[in-house]
Amino acid sequence: MGLPITCPGVSRFVRPMPESIMCPKCRKTLEIWSDEDQTRCDGCGAQVSRERGVSCLDYCEYADKCRDLIGQKLK
Repeated sequence: MGLPITCPGVSRFVRPMPESIMCPKCRKTLEIWSDEDQTRCDGCGAQVSRERGVSCLDYCEYADKCRDLIGQKLK
């Protein structure tokens, strides 16, 4: 079953993509998925949190519909 057509902002939540962030402690480049808020550095073991800005779920009038889709995808 395919996902219904939605705004492009929801895709980062239902179709996560890998991204790179830097460990602030040892400066190693880490992989973190777009739906994750934190990861552990495999270099120094530090817990590294993503700087999360405002997302479309914070202001879009259709955010409740997207939250429903995200919830269905996580089940």
